[in-house]
Amino acid sequence: MTVHIYDELVKETSLSSLQASLLVHISHMIRFGQSVSKHKIVLFTYITDDASCEMMCISEVADSLITSRIQGSDMWKKLINTGECIQQSTQNGFEYLFPIVDNGGKTIGGISFTYTAPTNGTEGKRGFIVADTMQRLMLTATDEQIKEYEPISYLDGLIIFDQNGTILYGNDTALHLADIVGVDRRLVGTSIFGSSLKISAIHRVLTDRNDFVSEEIYHNMVLRQHMIPIAMGRNECRCFLILHDCTRESKQQQELLVKNSIIKEIHHRVKNNLQTVAGLLRMEARRSNLPEVKAALQEGISRIESMALVHDLVSHYDEDYISIRSIYDELCRLLRQSMVERYQHVEFRYHGDDCIISSHQASYISLVFNELISNSIIHGLAGKDGLISVEVSSLEDSIRIVFTDSGKGLPSDFNMAKSKRLGMQIINNLVTHELEGTMTIENGPIGVVVTIHIHKEN
Repeated sequence: MTVHIYDELVKETSLSSLQASLLVHISHMIRFGQSVSKHKIVLFTYITDDASCEMMCISEVADSLITSRIQGSDMWKKLINTGECIQQSTQNGFEYLFPIVDNGGKTIGGISFTYTAPTNGTEGKRGFIVADTMQRLMLTATDEQIKEYEPISYLDGLIIFDQNGTILYGNDTALHLADIVGVDRRLVGTSIFGSSLKISAIHRVLTDRNDFVSEEIYHNMVLRQHMIPIAMGRNECRCFLILHDCTRESKQQQELLVKNSIIKEIHHRVKNNLQTVAGLLRMEARRSNLPEVKAALQEGISRIESMALVHDLVSHYDEDYISIRSIYDELCRLLRQSMVERYQHVEFRYHGDDCIISSHQASYISLVFNELISNSIIHGLAGKDGLISVEVSSLEDSIRIVFTDSGKGLPSDFNMAKSKRLGMQIINNLVTHELEGTMTIENGPIGVVVTIHIHKEN
């Protein structure tokens, strides 16, 4: 949208590219400026320098910036010609006009603040302070600051104070919050330093001229305080203080943290219980003198440890999701220690996308990886050096996993449907029924190639 506005300004006005860029930059502040000041804000500049005096305007409609051509008012023309600020009463309120000046000191346009209110002197003065302060912020805010400024709501309090701490303006919400933050209920003319706000933070903002955001608790209410310093001149500074009641947000965040902590503790305890079971089976394996029993128990141990691994990983995540790469890397580390011979060199590789999956899917994926890696080490490589790798691709609605090794491959008469090997049956059942996916297994140029497609969760 702003590219379109820039093109319109360059095409329809006599502005240079730098001058047009300046107006576009200021226009990014219109939405925030309107939410804070409660004024209708319009940027304007001449379309041409001839006698037609048509104006190009930039305004916001339905949260989007648009351009329009109108016949400029006499006050708009006067502002551009003189470069002086103008205040005027309108039928429904007030209009405040401020010049936009380029780096060369030339007035290239203006900012109009229109305020609807009863026509009395008090409201006019209050409205001008807000508009005057906001237009200075619009002219001086950097790109980084603009990105951080979120529009405020009518429930947010706004206080404006100067470099001496004297309050110049406070909206109705700020008046309601006055007792909570310890500000004098008269607001205007009183000192911000007499409040319960952190005096050191106020001094730092006024001295360093940097934004400051903090959350403080006042009488069981959590208030987010956003202070924005605005340089009004060489020796003058004002500051916006935006007060946002985030009690509900803070409570929900606290409840979420407690919930996450409980979930992580549950995963941690399940992991410990599984490791205890694996330890008992390991003791039984050491007591047995039968190789078949030892092998069967070791297979059960590795499967239990693969499930424990997922619970261990989840217990360290802030969310109940895990990356496939984390599962693969940790399983390779565990299985290298328990199954790879000391004299044997096995290289494990991971290629492709680092897809994130839920802990529900991760439990099954870890078992599938455990069976595939174990089969490759025991049957494929059979004590020889080799390579085991997995390539993961994130497709539109699915995740593709291609597992390969450099072993001796499958027997010529291998049939997945008729295979009686428990490992193959586990893999097939998990992929087909639990992960609702598909799987193919075949010999590649070297070793075996297993291709798995699983449904991608939302």
